[in-house]
Amino acid sequence: GRILMGVQNPDCDDAKRNLSTDFDPYDVRHSTVYLCLDNRHDYRGDYNMEPLITLYDIPDSYVAIHKCMNTSIEYDERIPTFGTHRPLWPRYGEYKYVPTQRWLHNAEHGAIIALYHPCANKDQVEQLKRIVKSCLYRHVITPSVLPSKDRPFALVAWGALLEFSVLQREVLEDFIREHALKGPEQTARDGQYDHLLLAPAEVVSTQDDAELCPKLQHRRRD
Repeated sequence: GRILMGVQNPDCDDAKRNLSTDFDPYDVRHSTVYLCLDNRHDYRGDYNMEPLITLYDIPDSYVAIHKCMNTSIEYDERIPTFGTHRPLWPRYGEYKYVPTQRWLHNAEHGAIIALYHPCANKDQVEQLKRIVKSCLYRHVITPSVLPSKDRPFALVAWGALLEFSVLQREVLEDFIREHALKGPEQTARDGQYDHLLLAPAEVVSTQDDAELCPKLQHRRRD
């Protein structure tokens, strides 16, 4: 049968052992995936570059496979929006880095994954974080070398991808409202993997995101 999600099993995935199969957060040699090693100028963004949305027609019968940490996972798409992933998913929030094989599980739960190239414009990166954090609790934010030079930012939902060169709040919010919470496994339960977690997600409307990207006057105030 399918490997159970969310169950910590040292023989399969306990979010502690064999992490280097995907990414070892404690091995400096693996840190290249979240460092800018190219010329930042090449990723500065272009206001004439249109945002690009790619939608995938996933059959209702499709069930993503869970694979243990002793097996590597590769993807056909440059930026996957569905597919095989790890049984334990990341806690929601902003990361120094979290690997694709982890965050894809969050997308299956209806989350929005915000990706930015490590060389992307820093002001734009901060804007991206603010917008996503103000839209929904179920988010994962991480640098990634998957976005392109032309469009160094991406939002991933289950079966849906938005790639963009410069931030436009309306474009991001429209995508989130349209494609968040559409994963086949609807749960707001927090994950078990939290290596390099910088800022745990905060509830925006409700724990299960009853209202996506609420208008400012409705946003929860603590």
